[in-house]
Amino acid sequence: MPAKIICLANHKGGVCKTTLSVCIADAFAREGLDVLLVDLDPQANATRLVYDFEESPAVTIEKVLDGRESIAAAIVENTHIEGVHLIGSTLKLAVLERQLQQTPFSSTSLVRQKLALVADEYDVIILDTPPALNFLTANALAASDIVMVPIESGSKLSLLGTDDMLEFIKQGRMANPQLKFGGAILTKHDARKKMCKITAGAVRDYYDHVLTASLPSTTDIHKSQAGGQTILQYDRDHNASREIVAIAREIAAIASLPLKEKAGV
Repeated sequence: MPAKIICLANHKGGVCKTTLSVCIADAFAREGLDVLLVDLDPQANATRLVYDFEESPAVTIEKVLDGRESIAAAIVENTHIEGVHLIGSTLKLAVLERQLQQTPFSSTSLVRQKLALVADEYDVIILDTPPALNFLTANALAASDIVMVPIESGSKLSLLGTDDMLEFIKQGRMANPQLKFGGAILTKHDARKKMCKITAGAVRDYYDHVLTASLPSTTDIHKSQAGGQTILQYDRDHNASREIVAIAREIAAIASLPLKEKAGV
């Protein structure tokens, strides 16, 4: 069966979208799934976390999208996360996006067409997207089976633009009828804080589904990233690690992914 394609999208920055993309990829790999992480954000933070802080892969997603390289050539198998392969990006992706948008016959199916060539090699493909409702995010939605929306908990501004996000997903379904809204994911959440409780309630009013698990607010996530690790690699018993595993399992249930946890991980 072709891989299930899961997109994490929100036009707001600072919602831990990349952190979730990378950590969920790690959690899925630990559950025995073959995982491909695709960095569709020109900021390339997922690429830095999974591959290298200083160097970029020789072939990145922009070279695939403009037809210079095959998608197979862009897949990096030797990453910092066992069981997770990567298609990285660079800032040049932003230049390519502008060029593609100016093309009369530019297509939102471009990413989908490329991923279809390798989808049979993986159980799940995770798409990390830029913090914008743009051509790249539209392509991600058009390629995906499921879209998840990370939302910062405890911020009065977190729900501003929610209608725009939901409308964009609705438009995504017109290009891709199989696209399913998997749910919102609360991030930087602290259930003890009043503002987080208020935000969580408001998010549940806005969105059809909100995951039970949430990404907690902790500086240890930043510490792990500074050391080139996911929180699961940094401390498997950390509360944030347990929540990541729970988030991944909820998403797996939504996507009907067959988990088969590896022994000793």
